[in-house]
Amino acid sequence: MMKIAMAQIPIISANCMKNFETMKQQIDFAIQKKMNLIIFPEMSVPGYFIGDTWEQSSFLKECEYFNQQISICSSHIDIIFGSIGIDWVKKNEDGRVRKYNSVYYASKGKFIINKKTNYPFWIKSLMPNYREFDDSRYFYDLRKLSQELSCYPKDLYEPIEIKFKNKKLQIGITVCEDGWSQDYTFNPFQQFSENFKHDFFVNLSSSPFTKGKKEKRETLFSSISKKIKTPIFYVNAVGVQNVGKTVYGFDGSSAFYSKKGETKRLGGFFNENLVTGEFHFDSQDFLCSNEDSKETDKSLKNIEEMQIAIEYIIKNCMQQWQIKKVVIGASGGIDSALSAVLFARVLGSENVFLINMPSKFNSELTKKAAYILAENLNCPYTSVSIESSIEITKQQLINLKFKNSSVIPNLTGLVLENIQARDRGGRILSAISATLGAVFSCNANKVELTVGYSTLYGDQAGFLCPLADLWKHDVYDLAQHYNENVYQKEIIPKETLEVVPSAELSENHNVLENKGDPIQYHYHDYLFRSWVEHWDRKTPEDCLQAYFDGTLDKLIGCESGLSLRLFPSAKSFIEDLERWWLCYRGMGAFKRVQAPPIVAVTRRAFGFDHREHIGNPLFTSSYINLKNKILNNNV
Repeated sequence: MMKIAMAQIPIISANCMKNFETMKQQIDFAIQKKMNLIIFPEMSVPGYFIGDTWEQSSFLKECEYFNQQISICSSHIDIIFGSIGIDWVKKNEDGRVRKYNSVYYASKGKFIINKKTNYPFWIKSLMPNYREFDDSRYFYDLRKLSQELSCYPKDLYEPIEIKFKNKKLQIGITVCEDGWSQDYTFNPFQQFSENFKHDFFVNLSSSPFTKGKKEKRETLFSSISKKIKTPIFYVNAVGVQNVGKTVYGFDGSSAFYSKKGETKRLGGFFNENLVTGEFHFDSQDFLCSNEDSKETDKSLKNIEEMQIAIEYIIKNCMQQWQIKKVVIGASGGIDSALSAVLFARVLGSENVFLINMPSKFNSELTKKAAYILAENLNCPYTSVSIESSIEITKQQLINLKFKNSSVIPNLTGLVLENIQARDRGGRILSAISATLGAVFSCNANKVELTVGYSTLYGDQAGFLCPLADLWKHDVYDLAQHYNENVYQKEIIPKETLEVVPSAELSENHNVLENKGDPIQYHYHDYLFRSWVEHWDRKTPEDCLQAYFDGTLDKLIGCESGLSLRLFPSAKSFIEDLERWWLCYRGMGAFKRVQAPPIVAVTRRAFGFDHREHIGNPLFTSSYINLKNKILNNNV
């Protein structure tokens, strides 16, 4: 029997010293509990998402220093941890020093040497180069090394072999993506199991949360352990890291998978945790000894996971960025109301300042809703009218003249709408934030960001977009969840939940006349999602063909029959489709590259996860031919 600890720790990007301190604390706890082995996540020392910091030699030396400090801690306990492995002699394909995403095994004050590579670490085999991941930009993998040495990847692998209580143990080493091999030509678990009999495998991960991923991960590793008939200790990180534009939370959810494929959820969901227990060699089972880690998080619903994830990410961002106060433009609408709830729960209501900024177009209904929200949350609240400042700006533009030009400014209705939005964000919210030593949030949701239905330097401004990975129906679902399940009373007012979504920037947005946004959220949520989130991303060509075939609703996942009710003719459907595609690939893209950082919770978030270029939107020749065929036949 071996006493094993799984250290589900928060990892801070590029902060080796802080990460070492966290690891040292967990090592000391494990020693107190008389553990024989402690396992840490992938890239525990440097962090995972650190951008081009990997190009700094001084940072790499910092990593090596703290790697050695951890080995010193292994006098009384064996330690498995993930970090950067460096070969200062060899080069990566970019000409920079050779770097490996690696696993170290420290015992009795020193590292065990991998005899196949002669490195004091084991190398990650598979490099994810999709979504937020760009591993091959920085790291050399086992497959490339095998090509370099004219051998097979499995020829460079051997398990870690240690003596424990007169027993020779063989521990299999894999790193995160090595388990997600279904789309690769090389399967590390299968290949490594063919030539060696392992007592157990470890999989060290830094795997970010996205909706539905936890269940998929459990199914995957359960099937692997059952197939290779070997237990797996899966150890994932918690904490928050970002890739600049996109912010990710790491959910932990560390687990033990038996040789029969049974799953023991042990680490908890977004919890820092030291799971301790006994691994019995005869039964090859792991018996957890700390009560708070036994079989956790069995029945979290998707909406509960979303709530926990978003709050956790916001909280960690605020701590890392040392932000203590937030100003929110409270319009009385659903997006700003949900933002207020999220920040109030993270920072405390007294640190969330709600500002209502009405013009003559704002109804008493929404102004009242903003006030009620502040009362329900007990947040500081004030109202600052923009009417007089808008009138001043309007008159200045009317009287504006240019020297050496006869051009006259065209003060259209849309321009006046944007002036209002910029006055709120660029003047009032930014100024109030500065006087309070605070920041202000961007309340844009994913629909608005998809098609650019927001104003640059206005309602798209802010330090963070907490809702920018939520479709409009997600926003409503989460708001209802807070009222019904979290607070179990009305915090977000019914007026906010029931009023038609509207920018309230002109008479055409009069909510009392049920005039709202030009977006049909119950349909466009799903249409836009098919363009953004589907792994095989859809285009107007796919959507038009599906509309013609009568399968569009199934393709995009909206209510059956909805598209035909909204667009009974092909002409009306095509006009809507092209309008929003031009927005998505045109001005929407231009605005997205200037948007604040985004809290990521879905399978495809904007920012680094949705890489794009700015250019003229295009339609395929097949789309144009199909469109002409349909319209000419008057379908």
